[in-house]
Amino acid sequence: MKSLFILYLSLISFLHSEALLSQHNFGALSSNYTPTTNVYINPTSISNSKTWLDINFIGLDIFLNNSLVYLYDQSILNAIQGKYETSILFDTRRKNTALFAKTFVAGPSFTLNFDDHAFGIGISNRSYIGVQKIPQFMARFIQNGISDYSRQHGYNYQLSNVKIAAFNFSEITASYSYTFFKKRKELMIGGLTFKKLYSTFGAAANISDASFNVRNEQELSLFNFNTDLMLSRQARFDPKGGFGLDLGFTYQKMTSTVSNYKPHTKAGGCNYTPYKYKIGISIIDIGRVKFAEESINYAGYNFGPYEWQNYDSIQLNQDNQLDYFMIQEENINMGNVTKPTNIQLPTFLSVQFDYNLLGSVLYINSTIVQGIPSSMSKFGIRHANSFSLTPRIETKWLDFALPFSLYEYKQPQLGLSLRLGPIVIGSDKLVNWLINTDVYGANFYFHAKIPLFSNPSCKEIEKRKSKFKKKVSNGLKCSF
Repeated sequence: MKSLFILYLSLISFLHSEALLSQHNFGALSSNYTPTTNVYINPTSISNSKTWLDINFIGLDIFLNNSLVYLYDQSILNAIQGKYETSILFDTRRKNTALFAKTFVAGPSFTLNFDDHAFGIGISNRSYIGVQKIPQFMARFIQNGISDYSRQHGYNYQLSNVKIAAFNFSEITASYSYTFFKKRKELMIGGLTFKKLYSTFGAAANISDASFNVRNEQELSLFNFNTDLMLSRQARFDPKGGFGLDLGFTYQKMTSTVSNYKPHTKAGGCNYTPYKYKIGISIIDIGRVKFAEESINYAGYNFGPYEWQNYDSIQLNQDNQLDYFMIQEENINMGNVTKPTNIQLPTFLSVQFDYNLLGSVLYINSTIVQGIPSSMSKFGIRHANSFSLTPRIETKWLDFALPFSLYEYKQPQLGLSLRLGPIVIGSDKLVNWLINTDVYGANFYFHAKIPLFSNPSCKEIEKRKSKFKKKVSNGLKCSF
C-alpha cells in the first residue's frame, strides 16, 4: 500500500518542479507548411504539403495537466519571474484525481514530399507521467500525510483499477505516406510511422484491488492487496527498448481535377493543388517500451489480511525496494501483469477535419484525440482525451492559429500558435500565461526548422511563371 503512496508522491514532487512547462500544440498540428510537426498526429499529413522538404533542427513540446495541485490566482509569467506570494495548494474536492504530463524533445528530422510519395525520418526523446483514478480520500492522504491525518483514520477504504506510470525513452522514427487513389477531385492517402525505441527509465503501479484501514499513526490493516509494481534500478540507455507504430488515412476533396496530379515534380508542372476539405483518421503509438529484466525491480502482490505494524517507518529491502511484504508473498516475481518489463505506449485514436475557408489562406480545423487505455494485465497509462477547434491563417512565411480545446472533453483551454519563417512557437493554455487564474497545468512548444517550399528542379518553371505573372500584371496596369 505504501508503495503506491511513495510512487505518487514522487510524481507530485516532479509536478512541483515542472509545473510551469507543458504541451499538446493543437495550433501547430494542421498547417500545410509544417509536415515535420503534423506527422505526430497523422503520418499521412506529410503528403501533398505546401513544403517540399521540411528540416527540423530542434523542438520542445511540454504538456502538463492535473486535478490535485495548483497555483492560486496566478499567471505563469508571474510565477516564472518569481512574482507570486502564494505557495502550491491542493484541491481535494474532486471525486477522483488524475495527472497527465508529456515532455517531447525533437532532434534533427526531415520530411520530403515528392509525387505520390512522402518520406520522413526523425530523432526524439519522450517522457510521460500518468496517474488515473486516485480517489478523494487518497488525495487527502497525499496532502496531509498518512500517519498524521488522523481525521481519516479508522475507516475502511478501497482502491480498484488504479494505474500509475512514469517513463522516458528515445526513438528513431521512419515515416512513409502514399497517395494511392487520385480520381476527379478526390485524393486518398495511406501512411505509417515505424519507431525504434530506446528505453531509459520506468516506474509503474497497477492497483487491481486494495482494501485497507489506517487504524492510527503506526498500525494499518490490509484486508486485501492485489498490486503489481515496477521500478528501474537506475536510468540507463537500453538499445533493446521496444518498437512503436503509427497508422493513418486521409481523404482530400480537392478544388480541381487531380487525376494526373504530381505535386513538387517538374513533370507535374510544379503546381500545388489545394484541397477544399480533408478528413483524417489515425491511431498513434501502438507498441511498448521494454526494459531489460536485470535493470528493474518488480513485485507482484496478492494477499490479505495483514496487520502492518509501524508502517510509517518501513525498512526497505536493499535487493528489491518494492518488496515490502516478503513474508506475505510466496512468489514476489509473479502477479497480474504478464510482462512486467514492458510499459505500453499511451496509444490514442485521432480524427482530424480541416476546411479551406478562403483562398488556401484561411482554414478551420477540428481534431479529436481519444486515449485507448491498457488492460490491468499490462503496465501503462491512458493518453488524455481532447477536442479542439482551431481557426488559422497560413501563408508561406507566416502562420497564425487560435486553438480552442476541451481537455478530457470538459476543461476549456484557449491557445495561440505563431510561425514566423523557420520558427514555430505557441501554447494551448494562453490564458494561464497572461491572466491571473488557478493554474492546474501549462503548455509551451517551439520548433526551429528550415523549410524548402519547392523542388530545386522546379526553379526554371517557377521563374517562367513569375515572369508571366509580371507581364499580366503590367498589362492590366497599362489597360487602365
